[in-house]
Amino acid sequence: MSFKYKVKYYFTFIIQSLFPYHYKPTRYADSFLTILERITEISLQNPETLIYCFWTGNNEMTDNRKRCLKSLIDNAGVPVKLVTPENIESYILKEHPLHPAFQFLSAVHKSDYLRCYFMHFYGGGYSDVKMRENSWLPAFDTLRRSDKRVLGYGEKRKRDLAVVEGNVGVDLRRHFLSAIGNCSYICRPYTSFTNEWYTELLMRMDSFQHELIKFPGNILGDNEGYPIPWTNILGSIFHPLCLKYKDQILQSDIVKPNLKNYR
Repeated sequence: MSFKYKVKYYFTFIIQSLFPYHYKPTRYADSFLTILERITEISLQNPETLIYCFWTGNNEMTDNRKRCLKSLIDNAGVPVKLVTPENIESYILKEHPLHPAFQFLSAVHKSDYLRCYFMHFYGGGYSDVKMRENSWLPAFDTLRRSDKRVLGYGEKRKRDLAVVEGNVGVDLRRHFLSAIGNCSYICRPYTSFTNEWYTELLMRMDSFQHELIKFPGNILGDNEGYPIPWTNILGSIFHPLCLKYKDQILQSDIVKPNLKNYR
């Protein structure tokens, strides 16, 4: 991190600390955030002490991805479960089947969908297949000792957040340090946070189903006609919820992966 960037970051941190974000539902009549009322759970379940990773395509992992996965398995300090097309059915709950249009998603969007599904119904850790050098055990312990619902690494730049329209997009850009990244986190299951995340995901899947059947996705979803924008079923839901549930989220760089040279 350059000196200039550090100065800019700490100045931004001070400003956002002096003028912290407060959720006001009346400000978001144009957003999904107001569809479900924010609730506080009576009891909280502890997250499973394990990390889920997903490889949803039929394409083989590159050698570099295999090294990234090995680094996570070797260093995370907790079990790592890789979910693939070969074993996914053993995780899907009969009372909560995958959306009918799931099979038509791009490989990337299948991973986006599954991290929501697993964090809601199972809880525990999620990680992209990226290089890791440290144990997650302290992060699991920190979340368990708290009354928070989610632990993740803090975003440092507004450009790393999903682009969202309306007032919620304005507030995300103003308070981007309140958001956590989507490459890895730990969630308690069945919280109001994960419930809203999953509910909105299904609503968006419903809206895209007709076009998905006509134009199913390839690995990246960059084929002609594929209807879902890159961040639409993950970041565009998850980052606004980080604002709504700001007081229920812990930030820790323990779970932050190496975001360089992973492909």
